[in-house]
Amino acid sequence: MSNSVEITHKELRQMLQKVWETKLSLNITGTTGIGKSVAVWEFAKEIAQTEGREFIEWNKVSKEVKKEIMGNPEKYFIFMDIRLSQYDSTDLKGLPKIDSEDVVEWLIQNWLFCLTNPTVKAVVFFDEFNLAPPSVQASAYQIIRDKCLGDVKLGDDVVVISAGNSLDDRANVFDMAKPLCNRFVHATLLPPDVEGWTEWALKNNVDDRIIAYLQFKPDHLFNFQPDSPENAFATHRSWSEFVSPLINGLSHKNKMFQKYVASAVGTGVAVEFTAFNNLKDTIDFKAILSNPKEIENITQIDLQFSLVSIITEWLKNNHDKAGMDKLLDMLQYMQPEYAILVLKIAVERYLTQVRKYFHANKIWKDHLAEEYTKYLR
Repeated sequence: MSNSVEITHKELRQMLQKVWETKLSLNITGTTGIGKSVAVWEFAKEIAQTEGREFIEWNKVSKEVKKEIMGNPEKYFIFMDIRLSQYDSTDLKGLPKIDSEDVVEWLIQNWLFCLTNPTVKAVVFFDEFNLAPPSVQASAYQIIRDKCLGDVKLGDDVVVISAGNSLDDRANVFDMAKPLCNRFVHATLLPPDVEGWTEWALKNNVDDRIIAYLQFKPDHLFNFQPDSPENAFATHRSWSEFVSPLINGLSHKNKMFQKYVASAVGTGVAVEFTAFNNLKDTIDFKAILSNPKEIENITQIDLQFSLVSIITEWLKNNHDKAGMDKLLDMLQYMQPEYAILVLKIAVERYLTQVRKYFHANKIWKDHLAEEYTKYLR
């Protein structure tokens, strides 16, 4: 059950923008695998571009690069992924040091020290925030609300964002104390629907076979059940980050295909995904290439989605002028919902060729442009 306002991914993008402008702190709650972390990372990267700075993931650069960043912070936009669950409650405060006047100073960690520079622009992302026990969460109170720690002040252009799983997910998380809650603005991120996920997947090179299948079976995009005994289950993350690279370049006829998929999204979904891909073997695509009007004889919904997958796979090696002309010849015989999906994939993957060859094609100008031009923008 959500305890904060529910928002879509598109609304989260707007809220992140407002949080950056106001420099408030945001806490994002949501079920597992729906893209909370990715959304924050993508936003930080966009802001870096807007600010004209080089995007740096603090956790992924060497010690030498960190020194360069700390010496010239005005050149960079820093994204810091800090997992408080790995910290002790005293770690943020640092170590005491007695100076020459017998006064205690605190030696803070280098990522905190970097953020004290007044020219720094950064997002501090406390991912999996509610996995940290309450005593550790409490150590971050001052950073979250006041952007300082003890007598150390962070730069004015530092924004703190946290994310965590829902208590309902049984993810061994801790509830937030009310005083801590009151230091954030809060939002619960909803799982994206298949259309929203497809738009994201096209831009992030998710395997076309997955995109076609989930258009056919949208309920298989996300099937997480906290009470399920299965370790592998379908989420937005498991499809894009696990299944897609596992099957990249691999034929559905390979004996390991189904096992790779099952390892990421579970056995039941893997069986159906493999069966969907096996449907392609029942379609005579060579006959369709010779006579695209044959497409009108394919009336079953599963076969029509399977044809989408066949065409987009074929396009990988046939996106020259001849390939684009043949694509348009096929599109004119496809039902609009399937033609639109093929078009969206073609535009995302082969935009240069689409722009170059479509407008010179008679089929496009005479039969398709009026209905489909909007999908090329």
